[in-house]
Amino acid sequence: MKKNRQYAPKLNSRQNQILRFQTRYFWFILGIIIIAGFGLRAADLRADPPPDLSWSFAPYTDESLNTYSARNFALYGRWKMDDFLPFVIYPLVNMVVALIYKILGIGFVQVKLLSLISGVLSIVILTLIFRTEKNTAPALLSALLLATCYPLVMYSRLGLVETLEILFLLLTGLFWLQGLRCPALMTAAGFCAAATVLLVKLSAVFLVPVMLILIAIELPAFPNRKRMTTVLLYFLTGVIIASLCWLLLVYLPYRNEYLRYVVRHSSESPAGHPRTLSAYLFNTFTFGLRSRLIPRMIWTALLGYLTLPWLGRSQSRLLRYTLFWFIFGLLMLGYMNYRPPRYEIILLPCLLIAAAAALCRILENGIIIPQTRPTIKKTLLYGIWLSPAVLQLMLYSSGFRNYPQPGRESGIILLSLTIGLVIAFAGYGLLRFREKSWAIKSGWLRGALVGLILILSLRLDIGQWSAWFSNRTYDLVTYSKAVDQLLPENAVVAGPWAPPVMIESRKRAIAVTDWANLDDLFSRFAVTHLILGEGETDRLLWERVSPEVKEKAKTLLQFRIRGQLISVLALNGSLSEH
Repeated sequence: MKKNRQYAPKLNSRQNQILRFQTRYFWFILGIIIIAGFGLRAADLRADPPPDLSWSFAPYTDESLNTYSARNFALYGRWKMDDFLPFVIYPLVNMVVALIYKILGIGFVQVKLLSLISGVLSIVILTLIFRTEKNTAPALLSALLLATCYPLVMYSRLGLVETLEILFLLLTGLFWLQGLRCPALMTAAGFCAAATVLLVKLSAVFLVPVMLILIAIELPAFPNRKRMTTVLLYFLTGVIIASLCWLLLVYLPYRNEYLRYVVRHSSESPAGHPRTLSAYLFNTFTFGLRSRLIPRMIWTALLGYLTLPWLGRSQSRLLRYTLFWFIFGLLMLGYMNYRPPRYEIILLPCLLIAAAAALCRILENGIIIPQTRPTIKKTLLYGIWLSPAVLQLMLYSSGFRNYPQPGRESGIILLSLTIGLVIAFAGYGLLRFREKSWAIKSGWLRGALVGLILILSLRLDIGQWSAWFSNRTYDLVTYSKAVDQLLPENAVVAGPWAPPVMIESRKRAIAVTDWANLDDLFSRFAVTHLILGEGETDRLLWERVSPEVKEKAKTLLQFRIRGQLISVLALNGSLSEH
């Protein structure tokens, strides 16, 4: 197999001293970074998330909905108590959270522990990935960026699925890189890759083309066919093990429920999918726009995005994996009309990895633009790559006044593509005119530039975290406790807001969505109380309550969660008769 040649610059005496310092105190520095990352994620877990973290109510509702099966198993010994069964889509999350509930009890802190641990472990795994390529400085720098990245920190504080998905994507990369050296570890790579899709989150299906491309690139480079076949068989063994786990735990016991979930979240999704190429491209180009993810980490996001294509073409297998992860993840997200920021954060580690690698290369040799001979094909591709950044800059600078109406996306897409290509071909002309690399020769100047970018990035991250922490609220915890004390022990509570509000209660809470437990709720369950918000599903549920029961219903409590009015209603007796 061809050696994976790493970038090895000539180092002066000062750089050698820095390198020795990094190597000698690597684990000490990493320990400090991990403690800082843990502290940011674990501080006051009972506090509400920032109100501007997402345009959706997912930070308030989805941790209880994603782990709904875990709560049912912990309280009643069954994954399925009604038509809502997230276990079939998020089996690993529900199994681990159910175990946590069994050991520590149910509660707001307990539901977040898996996500918290996954976020901290991701820092460690990313560091180990860089260490496999013997890159000490990028390992520490990427760990620092990941530990302090504000969106990733805040989502690690919520009991959602995406933080665990990021961990498994990183584990897949780690075992893939290690498996190319030690074939037996390819079993772990195959298992993690398949488990990411089947056991963690189905939308991680974009990992399938990523791994197929990497296999097509890497395995033919082995010097003998026998070793290549061995590596492939180990990888497939891991895939088969994960698939068997999914088959036995999920598909065979809950086949109908699984297929129902898949259909509901794909072809029958209420939000729909882009119907034209321009609509799809607009969805793809506006990654992180509505959620303002990019401005929250503008320095590392911009640097990472601009350099990722060039870094991904290097000899680094990590950066190659990162590039394909980002591209296919972005293409997958473009297919979704409903795309809250928690879906999009899975791409943020890619930008942080690229930013860390770019900063370290600037620090080591000062190269801003490497010596290269551009081609028309490369320039064309990079112009397309620049187009999303151009489009988002246009929308931000105009205050979103030129945000297109549905069906009219083609104009702004064409304009952004044109500007991106003009910028790329202008760069093509400059590089053809000057074939030498563009570099900063002064070591002090290089250090100052890298230090400035790091300071700006850390100041942005810590500033946002501090602003939230100094103004944090406890609305959901406070009202949840009040509702639990208000309701009788035999209460059966239903509604879209029932699981979030009752997350710390042992009373029966039935989730209602626009496709689960909505039409036959009152004929199947002796519902005594409803917890309703102001959403569409809340309205549909209230319409299904008979006029007689509506007249007798009594509002026990009303409160607001991030501006939405939540009502707790007592119903007169069992509704099973109506």
